[in-house]
Amino acid sequence: MKNPIQFTVVLAAIGLLAACQTTPTAKSKKFDETDTNHDGRLSREEISDRIVTEVFDGRDTNKNGKLTKAEWDVPGEERRNSLFRKADANHDGVVTLAEAKAFGRKRGVGNDFYKDADTNHDGYDSLKEARAYYASKEGPFR
Repeated sequence: MKNPIQFTVVLAAIGLLAACQTTPTAKSKKFDETDTNHDGRLSREEISDRIVTEVFDGRDTNKNGKLTKAEWDVPGEERRNSLFRKADANHDGVVTLAEAKAFGRKRGVGNDFYKDADTNHDGYDSLKEARAYYASKEGPFR
C-alpha cells in the first residue's frame, strides 16, 4: 500500500475486526466499547471514531491527548502537511482527539468496512455482521 496513513487506518480496522472475532456466542469487549450508544450495532460514525482513536492513541507518543506535527507525520506521506492543517480545526498547532474524530468522519474513515460488513443494508453493522465480515477476510472461527 503506497499511502502510509491509509495503511495505518486499515491496520486499525483489522484490529477492530479481530477484536470482534471471539467465539460465536461471546460478547466482544471492543465491539461493546465501539458501540458508544449501546444499541447493539455500530454506526458509520462509531466505526470511524474507533478507528481514528486507535490511530490517534498509537501516534500520541507523550500521551497528552494532542498530536503535534511531529507525532502526526508518517514517513513517506507527502500530503501530511495539508492533512494536518485540515485536521487542526482551530489552527492552534495541535490536533486533539475531537478534531481528529471530526476530520476522520469528514474523510470517511472506515467507510469501506462499514459498507462491506452491512450485509442486510440497514445502515448499521451488528456484531454478527462484523464477525461474518472478518471471517470472510480471515477465515472461520477457530
